[in-house]
Amino acid sequence: MLNKIFRSFPCFSTVFPKRNFAIDYLQDVEIITRDYYGSLRNILKSFSNHKINLSDIETLKLNRTAKGQKIVVKLTFEKIDDYKFNELLFDLQQRYDEVVIDNDSQIPLVPWYPRNDEDLKTIGLIMEVKEENNQDHPQFKDQEYRKRREEIAKISQQHLIGEPVPYISYTEQEEATWKKIYSILRERVEKVMSQRYLKNLMKIENALGFKYKIPQLRDIDAYLKAETGFRIKATHGILSQREFLNALGHRVFCCTQYIRHHSTPEYTPEPDIVHELVGHVPLFADKEVADLSQEIGILSCGAESKDLSRLGTLYWFTLEFGACKENGLIKGYGAGIASSIGECDNFPKANYEKFDPFIHADRPYPIQTVQPVYMYTESFEEAMQELIIFGKSLQKPFGLYYDFIEKELRATKRVKTHLNNQ
Repeated sequence: MLNKIFRSFPCFSTVFPKRNFAIDYLQDVEIITRDYYGSLRNILKSFSNHKINLSDIETLKLNRTAKGQKIVVKLTFEKIDDYKFNELLFDLQQRYDEVVIDNDSQIPLVPWYPRNDEDLKTIGLIMEVKEENNQDHPQFKDQEYRKRREEIAKISQQHLIGEPVPYISYTEQEEATWKKIYSILRERVEKVMSQRYLKNLMKIENALGFKYKIPQLRDIDAYLKAETGFRIKATHGILSQREFLNALGHRVFCCTQYIRHHSTPEYTPEPDIVHELVGHVPLFADKEVADLSQEIGILSCGAESKDLSRLGTLYWFTLEFGACKENGLIKGYGAGIASSIGECDNFPKANYEKFDPFIHADRPYPIQTVQPVYMYTESFEEAMQELIIFGKSLQKPFGLYYDFIEKELRATKRVKTHLNNQ
């Protein structure tokens, strides 16, 4: 079994272990004051006078009594030097009834997530393989094929984000498999995929010669960096949902390097380089779709298991099997459609529903058969706005934003992490 094979690989987790952390670059102040017209404005003015930028504001009304109404205002901001902080504290204490600094007892615990490239080195150490439906497929029975898969997987597993993606010297048989399935898919996608997808596919074909050989991930990585800032992390198999989505939050796509079994090029029971490159890469080269992918990834970072699963479902109905309106017609843009002969043939005769994350996040979907329904969006701007609104409904006690300069996820509130359910 492949899961047994990958357990035999050197355990990188001893070299790059996941370690819990606490957000230490933020400070909190809680202020209790009378609730009156302009009370919040006056608090904000104090921070403005001291030239302090806030990352989060939270308000709560206390019970109303005969003495009037009071409110609690919790403000979070990046740490400042002691002198400036003492000046701020003195000012606030002179103005307000009660001021509490850094209440550590109220810092919430959230699942661990990667903050930067150093944390991303821990991604991809554990592979998830579900073989119960694939026992009879030659991809899992052919020992020579599995030996070759192991060779490629060992190379892929060594890759760390930020380093050049290793080259794979593909065999003649593997190149022939690529050419055969690519020629079939190339004809199919013209009929069902959006112009957005087709335009990017043509650009990549011209730049990297998709038609004639299996592209190297190192070349794909360089291409995507130049187009949208997306990066490639070579991986040895199917990652956990949390790790895969978390990486997207950093505009990192975890990508396999092996190719499907030569005897059945029309079908693979698990994602391979055909799915990754023909399906995903053309739209990671599109800024709007790349932004949508990253937004799902950012929402997944620090999300509890239930919300993570819902985000995974939204990923399925968008980046994997999503559709969009184009000149009044519904066309596909999802990778699962573009990389599957069966899905391409099924798409024109299937049912369609308008994408609504609040409805579809809890919708079950088939994995081993073609999709009975595809979710479409009127525009990617609309899909992004709906996703942002949905994100606010998650049981997540903090926000995150991506710093493109430092390549780092920054928190808006103080949290601590735990390593349960990783």
